[in-house]
Amino acid sequence: MEAWHLRCCDRPEAVTMKAVLEFTYPEDEANLRHALYGGKAIGALVDIQMVVRSHFKHDADPKDVLEKVRELTNTALNECGEE
Repeated sequence: MEAWHLRCCDRPEAVTMKAVLEFTYPEDEANLRHALYGGKAIGALVDIQMVVRSHFKHDADPKDVLEKVRELTNTALNECGEE
């Protein structure tokens, strides 16, 4: 018996998967927002990680780094509808 090994890029194009998320509105509004803006949140975390790494690589003042992190965090939260 032959073993088949598929990598993610080996999947046939005909195979599609879908996921459906259901929320009870307005009770689950916060969870709905998290689902809708999760990608932006991950992007913001990556941005923060890169800024912190870059600043510390160049011996930046920790206070300056924290100010930049706060700025990026506030921007991301505003884009996601959080305040």
